Amino acid sequence: MKILVIEDDKEIQELILYFLTKEGYEVDSADDGLEGLKLLKEKQHNLVVLDLMLPNLDGKNFTKIVKGISSEYGNPTIIMLTAKTEIEDVLEGLEIGADDYMKKPFDPRELVLRVKRFFKDSEIKREKESKFEFYKLKIEDDRHRVLYDENEIELSKKEYDLLLLLVQNKNLVITREKILDKVWNSNYYAGDRTVDVYISKLRDKLPELSEHIRTIKGVGYKLEEKR
Repeated sequence: MKILVIEDDKEIQELILYFLTKEGYEVDSADDGLEGLKLLKEKQHNLVVLDLMLPNLDGKNFTKIVKGISSEYGNPTIIMLTAKTEIEDVLEGLEIGADDYMKKPFDPRELVLRVKRFFKDSEIKREKESKFEFYKLKIEDDRHRVLYDENEIELSKKEYDLLLLLVQNKNLVITREKILDKVWNSNYYAGDRTVDVYISKLRDKLPELSEHIRTIKGVGYKLEEKR
């Protein structure tokens, strides 16, 4: 996990770096907001420890930029560091996307615990978001693996993407146009017949699932939990 520490007080910065590095994290540092913004864009850190009062670009505006342009800066967790007199600024920072804050002076061991908690929560969230189930079917998206009744099923890339789309939208009608857009993307030409062919492929490879794939005439397909 990569962490970026943006703090203009060298003593505080070095103290934070020491404790986080000791825990085995990959840590970068910056002395001002603009330098930190450049580093974040380049290395896409998972978490930012951010001082609120910084030269060139303060913590509030840093957060606003990062949260507003996730395509460039990713979606890092942001922990703000603040003096007690800056609480109104902190509240504004939380409103625009910061995840947590700590008042100075603080115990760096508490900061380490908060960092560990955020990473643990993120890992749990990723695991939940990458696993999908439908009856005896299991999709482990993080491993790009499909199991039926605990037996692994070999699927092509397009078959896998189509099955995942159906399971993610179970009990909802998915139009052929949406399937073409999501699985083949809008820049690639494929006719409606292509979708039908790949649905047939899924039916052949997962016959037990076939009865749950319903054709909506003239519209598309629907994966139903009950027929």
